[in-house]
Amino acid sequence: MSDLNHTERSVVVRIIDVNANRCAEGLRVVEEIARFSLEDGGLTGRLKEIRHEVRGCVEQLAGGALAHRDSVDDVGSGSATAAELARSTLASVARANFARAEEALRVLEEFGKLMDESASRVFKSHRFAVYEIERCFFALERPAVGMPRSPFLYAILDRGIVARGDAGRIAEALAAGGADMIQYRAKDIDETEKRQDMAAILGAVRGAAIPVIVNDDVELAHETGADGVHIGVSDMPPLEARAIMGTVGIIGVTVPTLDDLGRLPLDAIDYVAVGAVYPTTTKRDAKKVGVGFLRSVRDRTAKPLVAIGGIGPWNAEEILDAGADGIAVASALLVGDVRKNCFTLKEIVAKRLQRGKD
Repeated sequence: MSDLNHTERSVVVRIIDVNANRCAEGLRVVEEIARFSLEDGGLTGRLKEIRHEVRGCVEQLAGGALAHRDSVDDVGSGSATAAELARSTLASVARANFARAEEALRVLEEFGKLMDESASRVFKSHRFAVYEIERCFFALERPAVGMPRSPFLYAILDRGIVARGDAGRIAEALAAGGADMIQYRAKDIDETEKRQDMAAILGAVRGAAIPVIVNDDVELAHETGADGVHIGVSDMPPLEARAIMGTVGIIGVTVPTLDDLGRLPLDAIDYVAVGAVYPTTTKRDAKKVGVGFLRSVRDRTAKPLVAIGGIGPWNAEEILDAGADGIAVASALLVGDVRKNCFTLKEIVAKRLQRGKD
């Protein structure tokens, strides 16, 4: 128990009460879809079970919260974004309410720490359980796909370049232009917007055998049903990422040094990345490693090798000559006519593929 004064405890109890309701409401909506649309008794029962367990935990943690409820004077009660008001399919309703429940559970987890750490851990456990249910819920919507064959074009959909609300349209253009793999990279964007982007991207490539990878955020990749995650050696350890993503999830790791490569659990990852090979404006903090380093990594691993950083039509062949299996490109694809840019780079990759067959 923390040292909250009476006023602070009242605020925390009110926050817990509001988010317990949000969580229950979101789960109940998804539960109804599972019951009447999917007609899945097991899924319906699991959602109901979590809903009741959250209610019970909140009652034990903050009993009497009803006395602190003030819906009339709640400054946030009348606000709603355009995205909250728009629903077009049952799937969009389900995704929105999964997000509602998961966000509420995160709030319960954080503020629960101020009341009872064991209750906070329960909320965290339920949050990850809901992530897994969401993944299963949409599993039939888009089967997982594996690594593309070498050589391949790896498109980086960078929100530093792509405007808000354009992620789905850009992903569709990348797919139409021949991208073999798409990575979603987003810095300094809130979690709700990231989820909206991922829903749009996955929807745009539905039916195409194009893996969608999330940069850095393993939780986001797992909960949205992405095909994999790309991490750095200073991010989550690959073995931990593998435990979250499961056996079929794609895991790529950027290695800044040969020592880092030597420490990688190669059996747990699907590709190794090297960059920035050339100077790049997309990631200003990225250190240039050069083509020589790319060749050195190629000599030391048989894993698929991806080169990133400052790559475009002007140097793509040099990268492939140095042993890269994939060329990861952001600016040269996203600035200007995306589909045309994609065709240009894909033609270079296709020529290299044909040369390998001859």
